[in-house]
Amino acid sequence: MLFYKGSINKNRYLRIIAYILIFSGFNFLDSLQAQEKILDSQKGAKDLNFPTRNCEAYLNASGESYNKGDYENFKKYNDSALMVAKDFNLPKLQIKALINLGIYYNITDTYKQSLSLYHEALSICKTLPENKNIRVSILVNMANVYNKIDAHDKAIKAAEEVLELSETNNTSDLNIVGAYNVLSICHSNLGDQEKSLEYLFKMKLLGEKISHYGVILTALDNIANTYYKQSKYDQVIETEMEALEYLEKHSLPERPTSLLNLGMAYVKKEQGSKAIPYLNRAKEIANSQKDLELEKACYLHLARAYELLGDYKQSFEAQELYSEMNETLLEEKSSAAKLDVKHDAEHEKQMVESQLETLEITDGKKTQVLIGSCVIFLLLGGMLFIYIRKKKDLEKDKEHYKESNKLLSNENKMLKTKMKELAVEKHQRQKTRAQYKNSSLTKEDRDGYMNLILDFMEKEKPFLDFDINQAEMAAKLSMSTHHLSEVLNLCFDQNFYQFINLYRVNEAQKLMKNPNYNEYKILAIGYEAGFKSKTSFNRVFKNHTGLTPSAYRQDNTTITN
Repeated sequence: MLFYKGSINKNRYLRIIAYILIFSGFNFLDSLQAQEKILDSQKGAKDLNFPTRNCEAYLNASGESYNKGDYENFKKYNDSALMVAKDFNLPKLQIKALINLGIYYNITDTYKQSLSLYHEALSICKTLPENKNIRVSILVNMANVYNKIDAHDKAIKAAEEVLELSETNNTSDLNIVGAYNVLSICHSNLGDQEKSLEYLFKMKLLGEKISHYGVILTALDNIANTYYKQSKYDQVIETEMEALEYLEKHSLPERPTSLLNLGMAYVKKEQGSKAIPYLNRAKEIANSQKDLELEKACYLHLARAYELLGDYKQSFEAQELYSEMNETLLEEKSSAAKLDVKHDAEHEKQMVESQLETLEITDGKKTQVLIGSCVIFLLLGGMLFIYIRKKKDLEKDKEHYKESNKLLSNENKMLKTKMKELAVEKHQRQKTRAQYKNSSLTKEDRDGYMNLILDFMEKEKPFLDFDINQAEMAAKLSMSTHHLSEVLNLCFDQNFYQFINLYRVNEAQKLMKNPNYNEYKILAIGYEAGFKSKTSFNRVFKNHTGLTPSAYRQDNTTITN
């Protein structure tokens, strides 16, 4: 749709022809079909619809590049489309280009830039009549970014709005697919794997209905990943082999996610020699596509695969590269989250200002005094509430870490024995908890589970697994996640990650006192104890012991000497 009448300004024609000349200098017309489309649009330069057709030609060419996995040319085409759309006031095409660029920055893990573009697209969308379908396209892509930065509540809200709008609007099937995908990932990350699989099978069914290979393969990859979280490694391999057969049948390029899932499953089955080729190939593709998140995961599992084969040099190198990439991505996620909070605050501020403008002021001075008093009262009340809550949280954390320190400092007893003593002490102090009054577990059941957990921690050492989670550990113990959580809370007054980290800190302390590890760097000690990064190792260790790992090692070296 064009928003101008009459003849087009001559300077605008010159600029758009300049765009064509500039971008024809790049060698990114990656198919004869794409070239013909853009040349056809140029032939109509004297036509009033020329800018629209030219912009659409760039967008179509970008789609071809995306399907080939050529993300750099995908970006260049959309940069061209965005310039034309802005210069000729084509808001709908501008939004399409913004969405595509948001996808590019999401793929390359530049989440802050991606969210910024989607917010810009939403702002333009508000100015358009009948904008529901356009809003759906923005929301489904925005939800993907929220997932990446672990803002699962916002991701679920956006995806559910997409499904709600699809019921009353002629929404594209691909947007519905996108919403299913987002909801499956969210529920998986929140621990509800069955709910996740429910959405994934809906997604696969819809993909088969519309004969879209990308949808089918994405569904298969995510189904495999969900099976992985359920410790069903044979089903992971079976699902991804189905995906590889599909790729071969349709002469499609390899997908790094499929290869990564296979490598991960073989590592868990302790078949390092089978895992490494898949992981290395996945890493190469992820690197070429600038997908840092995927490349990081490859290094993590390569470290374990090399360790299985006894190649500790390559294992350590992979761990170091994983750590470096993890730090970079954490900074990017934090930056993106801050941007979104800032945007929400600005939005709320605008709403408040808009509401204040509609108020009829009958007595200026009295109203100002009243509003001022209310604002001051609310501010003071809010500050007091935050202070009280923070104080309670700090006291709770202080008590928790004090007990953890006590557990870790008594070195004459095994951690298993100390944990049992803690359980007895907790039982005598507080026999019941409100949240578990209706539990089916008797005291005997709880004690049995407690001993099972402690034996498992001592013999299997699950805390050495970087990304062990509650659902995975419960499955290995043949317990429900709820019962595992109940036993940890009632017996040890710990949640799952506090419990796991306590063992990791204990392991790190033992390694730092072991002469065989004197030459190990602090980072290597952290990895050996099961920590994912240097940052988490330092933070957790200091919270539990009151010292940084370096200071603890120095103190104990001095004592030994």
